[in-house]
Amino acid sequence: MDDKKISVTELQEQLNKKQKVFILDVRPLDQRKEWQIAESTHLDAYERLNSGDNTVLDEITIPENTTVVTVCAAGKTSLIASKALRKNEINAYSLEGGMKAWNYAWNKAEITFVSGLKIIQVRRPSKGVLSYVIGSLNEAIVIDAALDPKIYQQLAKENGWTIKFVTDTHIHADYVSRTKELAMASGAKHLLIDKAVVEYSFTPISDKEIITVGNSKFRFLHTPGHTLESTTIKVDDDALITGDTLFIDGVGRPDLKANEGETIIKSKQLHNSLSMLFSLSNSLLVLPAHTSKAVYFDDILIGGTLSTVKEKLDLLKLSEKEFIKFTLSRIPPTPPNYLMIASLNKKGSHEEDVVLSDLEAGGNHCAIS
Repeated sequence: MDDKKISVTELQEQLNKKQKVFILDVRPLDQRKEWQIAESTHLDAYERLNSGDNTVLDEITIPENTTVVTVCAAGKTSLIASKALRKNEINAYSLEGGMKAWNYAWNKAEITFVSGLKIIQVRRPSKGVLSYVIGSLNEAIVIDAALDPKIYQQLAKENGWTIKFVTDTHIHADYVSRTKELAMASGAKHLLIDKAVVEYSFTPISDKEIITVGNSKFRFLHTPGHTLESTTIKVDDDALITGDTLFIDGVGRPDLKANEGETIIKSKQLHNSLSMLFSLSNSLLVLPAHTSKAVYFDDILIGGTLSTVKEKLDLLKLSEKEFIKFTLSRIPPTPPNYLMIASLNKKGSHEEDVVLSDLEAGGNHCAIS
């Protein structure tokens, strides 16, 4: 930390340690609605700060003896805010790189079952992206890797695991998958459902096929609807890694990369996939690939039992015809850059001049609820 800025790593560490910090988001409200730091307080100060009116900061009450971190989109307006606050003898720093940099902050939550199976949920808090490192005995599988491979390798190392397999639940359209990179870095076998259409080599796995990690069984279930290749992974009799098929508060959108006719077909597939999932044991823990809200540094797993999810989602009680009609009426805004991101994920690589922080900026728009 210098006298003006705080890095993403430093702020992430403070939040992980539950240190007292007041995060002040000074962006316009429309940017705030798109994505945010869960622990932050908002003051729509962007225009006034950039016009030289620092009195706008008088409108916010800051607790005494608290370190303040100011946040904007890219870390420029927040510097104006932090400088103005320091003139008022407030210990203030600007988040270096702003929300674009915070996009790659992460935290985790975990659960261990009686069998010794351990699931670590790795979260990108601003986008609500969730990935998983799941270990049994001395082996692990990583699902939906969304961060630098070194992060997953370090988590595996800390738990005494060797990464045996890596996989994605589907071809993502809102962030660039790091799964192929992780496979290359770790030497793990790269699995994908045999319906996946990509431009790189992988080990195909068929619907209902089982792999073994340690002493745990992972059954791959083809659950098309959000995408053709969407996959849910049943972990023993404990959990369901549902990707973007089923969330805690919604279901996956079926319209991306599809015309209206194709969207109707995918909606039917999604209805069938959900019906199949809800025929499984109510005690299974649903662990999705996204959450619709910014994630707190609270160590609380984002998930719920299948029975709890059933109770929350009235749309699951609809007939196929009603489900399709409802789904088509609730399509959210199209994710920015989704065609390019999906294309890169199919290719399995990206050019050096592609700036991922620009490509992936913003919240996720994957759910219908």
